[in-house]
Amino acid sequence: MMRMRPLQWSIMTRTLRTLVLGTALFGQTAKFSELQRREIPGTGRDGVTTVAVIPPGATSARHSHPGEDFGYLIEGTIVLMVDGHPPLTVHAGETFFTARGEIHNARNIGATVARAVDTYVIDKGKPGITPAP
Repeated sequence: MMRMRPLQWSIMTRTLRTLVLGTALFGQTAKFSELQRREIPGTGRDGVTTVAVIPPGATSARHSHPGEDFGYLIEGTIVLMVDGHPPLTVHAGETFFTARGEIHNARNIGATVARAVDTYVIDKGKPGITPAP
């Protein structure tokens, strides 16, 4: 049996925890995988990188983040719906942003899977995703 180094185990554990959290929060519609989480020294914040995968026609549940969300759509086309703002259509190769605490969701309006890389700058130790009513 192959032994894993502590860092590998930590990354794998976080990824599995995030997938379970994503499934619990969003059903089978969207999956979020946490790739890394690092403390930003002297700030009380963590930098978190995730990958979001949304199947065609599916939507993520309404949610927010305890910090800023900087996103880049790798593949597909989504409509980002942020409470209090007009819907924003985002195509592969484009960026998007949601501010701390803004409730939002994304709907895949394309015929292919939508994949995004999100970087959150969030309060230290907080979960990256907070479900919204």
